[in-house]
Amino acid sequence: MSTLTADPATSAPQEAVGGAGRSLVARRVVTAVVTVVVALVVLVLIWALLLKAFGVSSFVGKTPLDVWNYLFSTTPPIGVRPASLTAQEARSEAFAALGTTLVDAGIGFVSGMVAATVIAVLFVLYQPFEFAFMPIALLLRSVPLVAMAPVLLLMFGQGNLGIAVIAAIVVLFPALVNIVVGLRGASPQALDVIRVNGGSALTELTKVRIPSALPQFFASVRISVPGSIVGAMLAEWLVGFDGMGGVLSGYKGAGNYGGVWTIVVFAVMSSIILYAVATIVEAAVLSKWGPNAGKQ
Repeated sequence: MSTLTADPATSAPQEAVGGAGRSLVARRVVTAVVTVVVALVVLVLIWALLLKAFGVSSFVGKTPLDVWNYLFSTTPPIGVRPASLTAQEARSEAFAALGTTLVDAGIGFVSGMVAATVIAVLFVLYQPFEFAFMPIALLLRSVPLVAMAPVLLLMFGQGNLGIAVIAAIVVLFPALVNIVVGLRGASPQALDVIRVNGGSALTELTKVRIPSALPQFFASVRISVPGSIVGAMLAEWLVGFDGMGGVLSGYKGAGNYGGVWTIVVFAVMSSIILYAVATIVEAAVLSKWGPNAGKQ
């Protein structure tokens, strides 16, 4: 009875590609961690320097140490945290608001990316659809979101749906442009091979266009992650007192500037960290298409 053995001529290159892909992911993880740490350190330094440079009142402008004391100190300096609010309550409110905003932003992000991908595919497959939809996309892009948001909240309600729609609109247009560029930038030679062998436009899409557009798709993901958080916070600000946007509005009205700065820190940190996570996911996915996939 004969036994099947792997062909060294094919297994060696596959192992090399797999090793290169794992190496790419490992390097991206290290780079992402270093980037997050450096970004946070730089932001803290700039924050402290700007407060001093512009002579911002300590009542309004809170330092990084003030934010730390707001969240963790049992006896913070006067003016850092309201006397009626304990450190545990402050942390509970801040993290609950963060969780709400991340859910709202996540729904908007996924909805926006799915919509952008579907519309981009329709643009490539059916050119008349592009002429019909592009004016709508340009309208959504040209009208300031602050002016559009109240109308959208009236249309879709002031719940999670309305907030998610606003976050999705922030994501939609930049992602749509990038994905369309990626789909249309596929190799003409590869497309010709599909056509010569009788392949349809759908085969071109799945075999050539989508793989070649993955770098642009993930570039859209990286851009859209912080944008979805901003969109969700804007909607929450307009809706009420849920999420970081709503809590930020409430803290500002109550003069709780320690809480205001804490929410801002949470928003910035979550955007930076999620951006770094997106780069790691990008490296992991693109490594499956070869060690050089996605490199600029």
